[in-house]
Amino acid sequence: MMANHSPDYSDDDFDFVEEYFSRTYQPLSNLPTPPPSSRESLASQSPRTLLEDGGLLDSALLGPAIHLVNLIPPAASITAPSVPLVHEMLVRADLPTHIIALAVCILDSLGSKFSLNWRLLCPLAQREPAAKESTKRHTIQASPAAAQLHIDSVSPEVIALGALVIAFKFVVDCHEPTRYYRDVWGRNTWTSDQINVTERCILEDLGCRILPLWDPALIADATGDMQRAARQATAAFPSSHHPRNGEEAHKRSVSSGEVLLSVRTLPLTPAETPTSEDGPTVSPV
Repeated sequence: MMANHSPDYSDDDFDFVEEYFSRTYQPLSNLPTPPPSSRESLASQSPRTLLEDGGLLDSALLGPAIHLVNLIPPAASITAPSVPLVHEMLVRADLPTHIIALAVCILDSLGSKFSLNWRLLCPLAQREPAAKESTKRHTIQASPAAAQLHIDSVSPEVIALGALVIAFKFVVDCHEPTRYYRDVWGRNTWTSDQINVTERCILEDLGCRILPLWDPALIADATGDMQRAARQATAAFPSSHHPRNGEEAHKRSVSSGEVLLSVRTLPLTPAETPTSEDGPTVSPV
């Protein structure tokens, strides 16, 4: 059996290698870092957080907001869409349920090519100011463009906004200028160009066929799905603070292939509880 012989290094060779390494090595902290995780922690959008951050569980628009977020294609952005942001958008838009349901049908009908097309075409322009801003010499101006150096810097909720705008235009036949949706519905989160391009990508992906989605059966199904999403979110927080028998969360297969806000099944109380020597047996709930 042959022994493995490692090469012999002199002190001079070792010093040379060490010097070369110290001159050429760059720590990882100095290198460009990739974007954050493909999907942020779901804890930030859990029903508990929604309840603590503003009582969204009491809102009639919570179910629609959750369902719209669930239908945003995950391949469109590595940034997880925000339920509170979509909820605020719905509050400002003040749309009837059937228009929101049509937007749900629109998102649910998007094909697999939509995400790539949107990522390639959506511009990274500066946000347009809602009003004339001060241009004093020593005033530090905000620079939204600095945060939009990559498509993943564009909040993906604009896709839900685009679907809502298309549904509103189709049903009401009222063509407001894009700046209205940008300022009132979106609160200047996106530019007019970003909203227009998102609308166009959605319409091109659907072949401009919105009428087949405006079907009473489809609208009723979408409305039921939104109601079900609200029940799932509130199921984790019953009126009493004591745990109850859990219900298995309904998981609907959507075109996005991923549910961003899920409600975990509550644990069942054990069938038997050990008897304490100092107290009576606690019966299961």
